[in-house]
Amino acid sequence: MERSRYHGEKGFTLIEMLIVLFIIGLILAIAIPNLKVAGRKAQEKADLANRQIIAAQADHYFLEYGEYPDSVKELVKRGYLRSIPPCPGGRGGYVIHKEPNLSFERRVTCDKK
Repeated sequence: MERSRYHGEKGFTLIEMLIVLFIIGLILAIAIPNLKVAGRKAQEKADLANRQIIAAQADHYFLEYGEYPDSVKELVKRGYLRSIPPCPGGRGGYVIHKEPNLSFERRVTCDKK
């Protein structure tokens, strides 16, 4: 009875390890750009939602006081918002433009400082 050369040895060969590392690298090369795009899209959607909420509350303020608020802080002070939502990316703050005929996309902007 002939014994196998690798009988009883445990472990991976160098080729097996290189193949696994190559596959992991390939998966990461595909996934990382997609994650960046997903993060950017999430920030854009968060910005859109924040601007819609601020614009709607500014409209409520306008109906009650006859003019648009000077700032988002005024909406918080009067109880229309719980807190000031941050601009996506963590820089700057939202600005309310007082022209009543503007759509919410142009009436509320993120002033990135």
